Amino acid sequence: MNQEHLNRLDFTNEALTKWLNDCPFAITNFRQMCFETKGQKQVEILVDIPIEQTAANLGHYGLKIDQKTADLELQYIKADKRYNELLVESMRLEETGNVLQQKKVDDECSKAWKIRYELGKQLTKLCEKEQKL
Repeated sequence: MNQEHLNRLDFTNEALTKWLNDCPFAITNFRQMCFETKGQKQVEILVDIPIEQTAANLGHYGLKIDQKTADLELQYIKADKRYNELLVESMRLEETGNVLQQKKVDDECSKAWKIRYELGKQLTKLCEKEQKL
C-alpha cells in the first residue's frame, strides 16, 4: 500500500492501514468521502482484480450446486471461464499489435459472452422461480 494514499486521509486507523497493506490486489483509487454517516468516516477503495483470477459466483443467482440446476451451473462456470480466457488473450494480442489475430479472438469472445449471457438468464429465471416456491 502506498503511504501517499493514507496521507490523504484526515484520520489514521491501524486496522485500515493493515487491511490496505495486506490487500493482494492493486488499489487503483482511494479517497475519503466528503460526508460522514452518523459517527463514522467513509473511504472509497477501488481494487483491480485480474480476470484470470476470477470465477463465476453462483451465489449471485441464489442457487446452490446441489440443486437440480447443477448441470446449468456447471455449464455457466465453463462458459465464464472460456469467456475470461478469451478476454485475456484479446488484451494480450492488443498489447502486441497483432490486429488480425485479435479480431479472430474477439469474435470468439463475443460468441462466448453470448453463451454465458444466455446461461446467466436461465439461471436467473430458475432462481426467481425457486424463490416463488
